Amino acid sequence: MSGGNCPETPRQKMIGMMYLFLTAMLALNVSGELLSAFILVDQSILQAKESVEKKNNILYYEFDAALSANESKVKENWDKAQIIKANADSLVKHIESLKELFVKTADGPEATPYNYTSTNNTDVAGQIMLTERNGGRSTDLKDRINKYRELLVGMVESDTALVNTIINTLVTADPPVRDNVKKTWESQKFEYLPLSASMAMMSQLQSAARNMESDVIRYLYTKLDEGAFKFNKVDPLVMPRSTYVIAGDTYYAEIMMAARDTTQDPEVTVRGRKLETRQGRGILSIPATSVGQQKWDGEISVMGPDGSPRTYRISGEYLVSQPSVVISPVKMNVFYEGVENPVEVSVPGVPSENLSVNITNARAVKRGNQYIVSPNPGSSGGESVISVSAKINNRDQNLGRQIFRIKRVPDPIAKIGGIREGSMNKALLLAQMGVVAEMESFDFDLNWRVSRFSVSTIRQGYQVEETSDSNLLTDRQKELIRGTARGQKVYFENIRAVGPGGTIRSLGSITITID
Repeated sequence: MSGGNCPETPRQKMIGMMYLFLTAMLALNVSGELLSAFILVDQSILQAKESVEKKNNILYYEFDAALSANESKVKENWDKAQIIKANADSLVKHIESLKELFVKTADGPEATPYNYTSTNNTDVAGQIMLTERNGGRSTDLKDRINKYRELLVGMVESDTALVNTIINTLVTADPPVRDNVKKTWESQKFEYLPLSASMAMMSQLQSAARNMESDVIRYLYTKLDEGAFKFNKVDPLVMPRSTYVIAGDTYYAEIMMAARDTTQDPEVTVRGRKLETRQGRGILSIPATSVGQQKWDGEISVMGPDGSPRTYRISGEYLVSQPSVVISPVKMNVFYEGVENPVEVSVPGVPSENLSVNITNARAVKRGNQYIVSPNPGSSGGESVISVSAKINNRDQNLGRQIFRIKRVPDPIAKIGGIREGSMNKALLLAQMGVVAEMESFDFDLNWRVSRFSVSTIRQGYQVEETSDSNLLTDRQKELIRGTARGQKVYFENIRAVGPGGTIRSLGSITITID
């Protein structure tokens, strides 16, 4: 800070120190919003980890119940599950101890992983994991993760997909070289990271350990019944196509033994009539001629191991009703012009492919089980009628109709900073990108874009106005806002928005009082 051989004055030294301090602060600057985001990510990861831990506890409980019911069958996989649980608990607990060491080193003995203040500290993670003990802590953590991964892979070697999931989740390999810079796994995880980011990263390691524990435990549990048959009782089984039948249609059911011998078909008799059998199933077909609750009974018999017939009583019931149609508006009981209105049309007991749907004053396209209804242009204030018919027993039957009102889509609400009116800090107002148009209390997901608005306020006794031809604040508008004082009002007027189909709407004004 001085020239030639002239010594620096105390003032020059102070200025030099301040410059170096400022340079360092600028180099290390991390926005508060980003640090807060890391904390939110950490909280979200911890919540997900707790959810997985609860599911794992249920799995272990089911394993214990299975062990009590059949120890000889379950014991081997139960033992493996206990080994995985012990190793997972140990790894998660070890990572938790490192997180506690991080925050206590940064903030003192009272700090906890859930309550600490040095979120922007970029030194503590590197100090603990890389500098101290010659990086022994990071090496130890890496070794623990490697051993845990190898343990899990050894439990599921026959499941290639699960093995790949474990390997790709519990990764400790060095990252690829980028821009001729080679980093190690340890440096990538702990070097020059804010404390809040380090905490989130450590929580992610805990979550990964718990998730892989869950996948492998579930794999071991499902292996208990692989390839096993559990037939210990023979029961008759009645499988109706539907228990709800429209008058004029036919009640249909298939009847079989729950444990079937492929070398012989059962003999089925209903109401004294012997039924046709197909692949071990008796085919029951009864014309639905009477409306109301209907019942039937009969017998099914099959030859037993001793050569004598085994006979079982069978019965069933079904409901026959007059034809009816259900027309369900997915969003609400009106159609909106300029909007795709999804509607579900169904008739109990009638396959959707057998329905014929006619819609007036609108265009309709079928997508899956829904009809997408688009009212004709200019039809607001009118009505649309949906009529449904179906082919039943080779003849068309009218099943019903329903009337829908056609309405105009309501105007969106113009907002800035999430409000329409009220007080706002000048700095916060200047930080806004621009004006947005939102649909409030409307069930459809519609996007409106502000295309024009003006900003005005009083300056030196005169009202001054600046206009933007987009949804963004212009530099001149921001300059106008900067010149306001506390208590002064800023008006956002002449707001226009473009909606679906290019519809243009004029929206109300916004009044903001500078706080």
